Amino acid sequence: MHAEKDDQVLFDLICQGDQRAFSVLFDRHWKRLYHAAYRVLEDETVAKDVVQDVLISLWEKGRDRNILNIQAYLYQAVKLQCFMHLRSGAISKKHLEHINLVATTNDTEEALHAAELQSVLEEGMATLPEKCREIFYLSRFELLPNKKIAEQLHISPKTVENQITKALRTLRLSIDKLVMLTAFILDNF
Repeated sequence: MHAEKDDQVLFDLICQGDQRAFSVLFDRHWKRLYHAAYRVLEDETVAKDVVQDVLISLWEKGRDRNILNIQAYLYQAVKLQCFMHLRSGAISKKHLEHINLVATTNDTEEALHAAELQSVLEEGMATLPEKCREIFYLSRFELLPNKKIAEQLHISPKTVENQITKALRTLRLSIDKLVMLTAFILDNF
């Protein structure tokens, strides 16, 4: 709990432009974030780039975000950047399996359910049109407000809302299919 409070203090200082606080946070989390990225990507250079991009994004855009748990945010951001990197290139089944290994839970059953859900969400996101996926990512993972997304992408806020609604609808359908399949399997055991 103490480290979380320290991280929050550092984040508050980073939001005020304190480079020393950023260096401390960087040093504190870089190695673990790198290992998490490397387990997924199995590429030292790309894993370093992913972690650096996430941390630099925190420095550049941190004041625009309301982050309550820095460590959880950083791990989620690294995991998502790994996913986005793999999706942008040829992704293999081995890489998808490695993404699921990043889950950090002690309860095996819960980890299996989380991995299934993560896989379904990844597959659902992969089916989204590129612009829709980008808008959804900026909204839900970068935590940008719709107005900022609209400005950044040079589109109307209404278009942002429509694309987020479209993404959520698609992802809900993917999750509903998983729930129905799980119920079917359980009924037949």
